[in-house]
Order: sequence, then C-alpha cells, then structure tokens
Amino acid sequence: MRTCRLALNAALAVALGLPLVVAAQAADLYNSAPMPATSYQDAGLTVATGSWSGLYAGGTIGGLTSLDPEFDLDAYELTAGAQVGYLQQFGMFVVGAEVQGMWTDDLQYVLTPGSGLQQDWSIAAKGRAGVVLGDTLLYGTGGAILSELKPSGATTSNTEWYTGGVFGGGVEQKLGDNISVRAEYLQTRFFEVDSAVAGVNRTDDLTNHTFNLGLNYRF
Repeated sequence: MRTCRLALNAALAVALGLPLVVAAQAADLYNSAPMPATSYQDAGLTVATGSWSGLYAGGTIGGLTSLDPEFDLDAYELTAGAQVGYLQQFGMFVVGAEVQGMWTDDLQYVLTPGSGLQQDWSIAAKGRAGVVLGDTLLYGTGGAILSELKPSGATTSNTEWYTGGVFGGGVEQKLGDNISVRAEYLQTRFFEVDSAVAGVNRTDDLTNHTFNLGLNYRF
C-alpha cells in the first residue's frame, strides 16, 4: 500500500510539474531565438502607376460607314482628327469631357439611287465616364456633334451644317506616365435632315458608325 501511494505521488508530481517545465522551456526559446518574420506572397493585384486626372490631347484615325457595321473594309471611309479633353479621377471612377474635330474622306449617305449627302467635317463635344482597372480605363462617351453635309449626285439642296447626337464607348491603356492609347466605337445620328432630290423635298434620319484608334499625351 505504501508503495502504491509513493507511485501515485510521483505521478502527480510529474503531471503537475510537466507544464511548468514546458512553460519554462518555451520562455527560454522565446528569449533566446526571435520568431522569424512572416512573409506574404504577392496577391497578383495590379496597382495603377498614376492618376488619370489631368488635361490631355492627341490624334485619332479610323474608319467610318453609313451602312450597318460589317467586316468589309470597302464599306468604310477613312477618318482622322484630333481631340483635347480633361479627366478627373475619384477612386476607381473617372469623369471628364472632350472636344474632337474629325475629317472624313467623302462619307456618303444614300438617299435614293444616284443621290445622297456627303459628310467631310465634324466637331463633337462629348462627356466621358468610366472605371479604372489598374492602368486600363473602360469608358462610355456621349454628346453632341456638328457636321457639314453637302449634296452629291442628283441632290439639289445646299450645303448645310447639322447637329446630331453621338455616343459610344471604348478602352484606353496607359503606356507610360504620359502616353495612352485607346480603341473606340462611336455611333452618330442626325434627325430630320432636310434635302431636295431632283427638286423634290424630303426629310431623313441619318446614322453612321465609327471605329477608331487614338493616341493621347497626358499633361
């Protein structure tokens, strides 16, 4: 019986003393060897190199058609121009405005076989709004456009300037601190355009589609 009691006391002593020993050893390890610094792997998130806010100016070149959009390049007329604008960034959102002047190589709106209206020069004032994804800007745009329409073929009306609406969207990508490129689609509509074909008055709604590439320098 005395032997059993001694064995039980020894077991209790070990059970009670073991946590103290472990705690003491842990304290010694903590004091003698500093914990290694925790490292985190790159989460793969893209960080923008700078704000889109500021003034910019640039040039644009592309194709324009008065037909339904298609992949036949023969249906498009060359268009080129220049733009100047200003953007302001608020967090991941961007708003701004742009004025753009465009020249088109004889875009034709067919009124009847052998008659039509021809567009050469345009100037547009547009708003822009979009979302920033790293160095990429996805945006929509819309505003008013003023275009010169002159008679062609059997059209007998005079050359006039008409106001229409323009809207579309695009994507713009930074190439550095000051340079960006963009691809853009625009649709323009002129409502109730008056003309005369062989002396007969008529009114038409006209539509064109533009696909262009642009290069901007941001100041």
